[in-house]
Amino acid sequence: MNILVTGANGFIGRRLSSRLMAQGHQVFGLSLKSPSKPSLGFKQYFQQDITKPFSIKYPFDLVVHLAAYNITNVGAKDEDKYKAVNIDGTRHLLQGVDAKRLIYLSTAKVYKNEGLGLIEDSPVFPLGAYEQSKFRAEEICQAFLKKGPLVILRSVNVVGAGQAPKAVIPVFFKKAKAGQPLDIMYGGEVPMQFVYVEDLVDAFEAVIRHEKIEGIYNIAYERTVILKQLARKIIKMTHSISALNISKSTAKVLFSPVVCNKAYKQLGWKAKTNLTRVLELYWEENAKNF
Repeated sequence: MNILVTGANGFIGRRLSSRLMAQGHQVFGLSLKSPSKPSLGFKQYFQQDITKPFSIKYPFDLVVHLAAYNITNVGAKDEDKYKAVNIDGTRHLLQGVDAKRLIYLSTAKVYKNEGLGLIEDSPVFPLGAYEQSKFRAEEICQAFLKKGPLVILRSVNVVGAGQAPKAVIPVFFKKAKAGQPLDIMYGGEVPMQFVYVEDLVDAFEAVIRHEKIEGIYNIAYERTVILKQLARKIIKMTHSISALNISKSTAKVLFSPVVCNKAYKQLGWKAKTNLTRVLELYWEENAKNF
């Protein structure tokens, strides 16, 4: 197929593009920056700022929309940028490209946190600017794709080597290797869910194989990890002398686990990579960079 991947130069986009090329698809990349690996093998590459209107006249069989301004665990959060990239950018893409079929990567953060298991029919109540922008982009996709197949993947935090250095795992590794304290809020007892980037790419593959499939699918490794346990694993793996600073907050934090039964039943997809293996793979690939 002729497949356009937006955000093709990003953490997920590079992995997905490589996998699709290996399967013989003609992959077209679109990203704000030029490709980090020019020899990757794109049929054509569009360096494009999606916050501005644009047009690409090409008969794509499928568009995979990954390009987004993402929330991170540290650093400033620019609410205007969420709107410009995630909302306006999605609209500009769909106005400028003929998307016969679309896969949109959203976030499980759009759901209402009631302390209950989250399935695709669970109530939606995005609180922050990031999740609000992702849900608004979902609505834009649904409006544009009334006559064409649309799949929305609502994923938990995606992890793996090559991840931006503001995400929790890269930050913990960097601090642990430097012997700096690892700071944890809310007493460190909050469960978290992750999904390994290659497992996410498997999910995209499963959607592409099921040509007639439509709708929303949750994406997660369903077993959880407590944040302080994650920090301790990284300290041990790196042989670090870092202290673990855990706040004594008494605030009650609800946790709603993301359930992926629908993806397993309809797509045959299930995340395979546990967190211990994710950390091992991350450390194997990045140890020389610290």
